[in-house]
Amino acid sequence: MKKLQFFILFTMIAGMLHAQNTYMLYSYKGNVSVVDNNTTTAAKLGKTLSANAIVKLGNGASVTLLCNQAAMFSFSKAGSYKLSSYTDLCKPGKNSVSANYVKYVWAQMTKDHGSPGSNRKAYMNTVGAVSRSINNIWVDPRLDTVNYSTGAFPLSWKSYASADNFDFKLFSSDNLTTPIFQKEVHKKKIPIKDFTSAMKPGNTYYWSAAIKGENNEELKVLHYYSDDDFQKFEKKLKAQGPESETEAQQAYRLAFMLEDAHFLSEAFKYYQKADELDKDNVLYRNTLMSFRKDYELK
Repeated sequence: MKKLQFFILFTMIAGMLHAQNTYMLYSYKGNVSVVDNNTTTAAKLGKTLSANAIVKLGNGASVTLLCNQAAMFSFSKAGSYKLSSYTDLCKPGKNSVSANYVKYVWAQMTKDHGSPGSNRKAYMNTVGAVSRSINNIWVDPRLDTVNYSTGAFPLSWKSYASADNFDFKLFSSDNLTTPIFQKEVHKKKIPIKDFTSAMKPGNTYYWSAAIKGENNEELKVLHYYSDDDFQKFEKKLKAQGPESETEAQQAYRLAFMLEDAHFLSEAFKYYQKADELDKDNVLYRNTLMSFRKDYELK
């Protein structure tokens, strides 16, 4: 009897969880319509759908949906698709697109207040370790580890003391006492391209910034990628996108995923591209502005 009661309870809970699935139309191409609550409408980006909705695709059409359980999936053959029959596709890990990105896009497209794009870091893995050293320099945890291939992206810091001159030092991984590059700077940042001549692609380096005349033993990590290695990674991210993704959507997705992977200079390029391709998109524009502010980009 107890086993029967447990089975019934389990079935009820499973049914409740199933009923909680909701979907969102992320992108589409061609003739796509939706039947939801006995009403048929044309496909609309950002439209939220119930589990009982039916998505209809004409010949040559495709559609990509988001699920509130952090998954993305697509249909690309003509026909009718009742979403309640595809709950397995809602499970994280069933698709190659970053769950972080899916959660982020879902939150941005359903929020009704606040500045879109400003809280993307809450959905990323970019938070570094808490600083334990005591000095007058503070580096944003997002810069604890930076992956870099190309571009004029700066390494930046804050100063708790009033100072105009700073010492920047770069160290190789096999010698953390003698810098391979050092420079006195008059701003609280330095473009990485200023010292790429001192580095070799494929190696890891460490850097520090200190008020002129002081010492800062807290080192941050900089991985210098070759063009080939980065392009392989970039190609892999591009391949994860859905067929129905627009060029602007792809650029924005790549920007988010590159930032999440600590490729900040490369992410900046794609945030700019997304904004250029879709200038009416408030999310793209606000994210670009927020990114510029976060990383001292003018």
